[in-house]
Amino acid sequence: MTAVEHDFDFELLGPLVVRRTGAVLDPGRRKQRLLLIRLLIADGRAVAPEVLCGELWPERPGRAPGGATASLHAHVSTVRAVLEPRHLRVRGTFRVLVTEPAGYALRVPSESRDTVRFERAVVRAHRLLAQGRPADVLREAERALGMWRGAALADATHQLFAAQEVARLEDLRQTTREVRTTALLLSGRIPQAMEAARELTVRHPLRETGWALLLRALYLAGRHPEALRCYADLRGHLADELGLEPGPALRALHDGILRHDLPPLPVSPPGAAQAAGPTTGTTGNGCSGRARCPHSAPARKPRAPFRRISSPPGRRTGGSTSDAGH
Repeated sequence: MTAVEHDFDFELLGPLVVRRTGAVLDPGRRKQRLLLIRLLIADGRAVAPEVLCGELWPERPGRAPGGATASLHAHVSTVRAVLEPRHLRVRGTFRVLVTEPAGYALRVPSESRDTVRFERAVVRAHRLLAQGRPADVLREAERALGMWRGAALADATHQLFAAQEVARLEDLRQTTREVRTTALLLSGRIPQAMEAARELTVRHPLRETGWALLLRALYLAGRHPEALRCYADLRGHLADELGLEPGPALRALHDGILRHDLPPLPVSPPGAAQAAGPTTGTTGNGCSGRARCPHSAPARKPRAPFRRISSPPGRRTGGSTSDAGH
C-alpha cells in the first residue's frame, strides 16, 4: 500500500516528537509512545499483534489472560485518536495507523522520519567527500548532526525491540562525526580537526578511526611527539583491555609519523568505520573482513584525485605522502 501524505513529522533522534503541519501533537503516555516508535521503526511494514504484545507487555506472573491484547487495542485506539482525522475516525476508517491481515502498520512517508532524513544527509556528505568538496561536506555533515536532540529513540532506550536500531543510528552518528573531522583536515582547519578528533576518541576510545584522525591532526599541527605519545597510549590500552595490537592502518600511520612521510588520508565509504577490537568476522585488526578499515592503505592505487595537505613547517615529506585521497 502506498504511503499517504499527511504532513507528519516524526522526530526520533532524541525524545519522540510528533508534528502535523508544524503543530506539535501529544503522542500520549509511555506505552503509546513506545507503540508509535515500534511501528515507526518497522518502516511501513505490518507488525503482528502478538509481537507487539510480547514486546510492550512481557508476560508476568499474575497477568490476566488476554490482558496484553486488550491493552494493545486500547493503545492503538488512543494513538489513532492522535494521528487520524476526526471525520475518518467517526466512520471507523483509518488511513494512518491501519490494520492489515499481518498486523498493524503506519502509513506515513519514510521522509517524515528524521532518522531517514539524517541518513540521506549522511549519504550526501559521503558523496561530496568522494568528490573532493570538503566545504560542502562540512555543511552537510553539520546539518545531519544538528538533527540530533539527544540519544536515538530516547523513549525506548531500554526496550529490546529498539536495541539494534539504536546501535545502528548511534554508529552512523559517530561515522558522521568522523566524516566531518576528515573534511576539517582536508580544508586545512587543523586546530578544529584536532579538537573534533579528540572528542571522537573520548566518545569511542577503542575505535581506531578517531585515533587515526587525531594522530594525523597532531602531526599536521607540528606536534608529532604528542602524536607518538597518543599512539603509545592507545597501544597500551588495547593490549591491556583486549590483548590486541593496533590495526595495520594505524601502524602504517605511526610509521609515517616517525619517518615524516604520512600515508594518504583515505575517504571511507558509508558503514566502513569499525571498532578496534574483536567483532564477528574480523580480520584481527578490528575491521570486518568484508570492508576495508577506513584508515587502511588502499589495496590498489586510487583512481580518484588527491588533495594535498601541507606538512608541518620545516618537515620534508615524500612525493605523495601528505596527499589526501578523495
